[in-house]
Amino acid sequence: TLSIPKLRIDNATVLVGGEDLSKSLIHFTGPLPGNYGNPVIFGHSTLPFLYNPKDYKTIFTKLPDLVKGDDIFVTTDNVTYRYKVYDMRVTSPDDLSVLEQYYDSSYLTLVTCVPPGTYLKRLIIKAKLEKM
Repeated sequence: TLSIPKLRIDNATVLVGGEDLSKSLIHFTGPLPGNYGNPVIFGHSTLPFLYNPKDYKTIFTKLPDLVKGDDIFVTTDNVTYRYKVYDMRVTSPDDLSVLEQYYDSSYLTLVTCVPPGTYLKRLIIKAKLEKM
């Protein structure tokens, strides 16, 4: 599951290799959280006034509100990992560098479409595992 307290996202389901973003977030590539590498998780966004942190069709709408230092929690196998946001950027939909794996530490990448409600660009949130 994935939780972002600042955005009121609480224990959202993340499916490894899932295909339906209307039913869950999707762990597209990379290792399981807590391991060295970069799990990449995709989620939908929509027009901000439709935001509902429990609706997978709108769950990542408020990702642009995150700032460096914000917490993201990922729970897998009853272990919760705390990641801190360290970078945010907007890129084109064909930029595959967001899927790159680095094994010097444990990272997390969240991806959604921006501006919310469009498919024009991708917002990339990069976070790094904090020692707990």
